[in-house]
Amino acid sequence: MAAAAALSLTACGSDGGSGGKDDNAAGNTKAAASKDAGAKGSGSQHSEGKQENGKEGKDGKGGGGEDVRSQSTASGVKRKACDVGTVQVRLKRTGGTAPVVLLKATNQGDSRCDLYGYPFVGYPNAQSPIAVGGGQPQSVVSLEPGTSAYASLSLEDGDANNMHREKELTVELANRKLQGTGSTATLTAPGAGLALSDNSTVSYWNTTPELAM
Repeated sequence: MAAAAALSLTACGSDGGSGGKDDNAAGNTKAAASKDAGAKGSGSQHSEGKQENGKEGKDGKGGGGEDVRSQSTASGVKRKACDVGTVQVRLKRTGGTAPVVLLKATNQGDSRCDLYGYPFVGYPNAQSPIAVGGGQPQSVVSLEPGTSAYASLSLEDGDANNMHREKELTVELANRKLQGTGSTATLTAPGAGLALSDNSTVSYWNTTPELAM
């Protein structure tokens, strides 16, 4: 950020007589300086100002240049969508009584990637991915190496609404356009399988299990 320097001038006067002489001398000096500046012309001052502005624009300092440079750097960061090739997705029990299971995505790569929207979760013979619903919507969740994010999958608590149990789930992550990345992982459910139905939904990715549910 550019810092503005403030110049403070302090005038000191003595007695009335000498003060008048000093004032006259200062006035003559000021008039001479003004005349000299007029002889040099204002073009020199304008040229000097342009050089300063040019310098600030080049090195990104002053006049908001630093902010512009920072924004440019931020916008120039390359964003990479997470993919199941480097992000491991596992099923995780919540430990609570709610009929829900968590999908935990952990970045096992060596660089940051971004999770967009929600995971596309399916199962054998499914006509389409499970619908999205629940959790706090997030446009993107960035995963640094070794960190995790969560999405929840609601289960059917009962035998209604065409409940069926699935031992295998397929998971595909989304890109920035909320389209599949093209790589799919297969998850194996514990026990007799997960109780799914027409009411089952998958949530948006979030940074904690609590936000995903």
